[in-house]
Amino acid sequence: NKMDGFTELVKGLSREKIRKIILVEPNVLNIKKLKECWKEYPESEIYEIGIVGKKTEKDKMYLYYSPLDGPHYQVGSINRSHIEKHYGENCEIEKMKIEVKNIEEFLKDVTKEEIELLSLDIEGIDAEIILDLNFENVKIKYLSFEYIHLGKEKEKVLEHLKKNNYEYIGEGVDHNGYDYLYKRV
Repeated sequence: NKMDGFTELVKGLSREKIRKIILVEPNVLNIKKLKECWKEYPESEIYEIGIVGKKTEKDKMYLYYSPLDGPHYQVGSINRSHIEKHYGENCEIEKMKIEVKNIEEFLKDVTKEEIELLSLDIEGIDAEIILDLNFENVKIKYLSFEYIHLGKEKEKVLEHLKKNNYEYIGEGVDHNGYDYLYKRV
């Protein structure tokens, strides 16, 4: 069973502090393992869906992945080029059709409360998703996201967070130190 920074953080909290855990996994190959990992947490809800930006008008898309990434399939993306970046341009790539939803719509559907921690690991579209967030519509206390794929949008993302009263407070939940953690002030 592969652990990650988010899982270790949540499972390290005292149980009375946990009210609701929302897990999003678009890759059907990971659902069984995810259910097993969270079976002791009845407050966890698993959504088999991909998160997309507001520009995406489709409700289904292809999720690309490489068989070389098994058995944990951590590098699935709606961007084929993201897989090629990790496994080479000539790597074997598989695809599956998945349901997708805009992040704000998804968050409004699953909770009306303030979100204590939103941890994003969206394989190559992190910048698009963060820039799409209207922080007037969704209340998030802490935001952890993978900065290594922000590319040329990095300054725009950091400015968007600053403009919305978020302050950098350190590394996020990723084991490798690839996440930034921001807090609404």
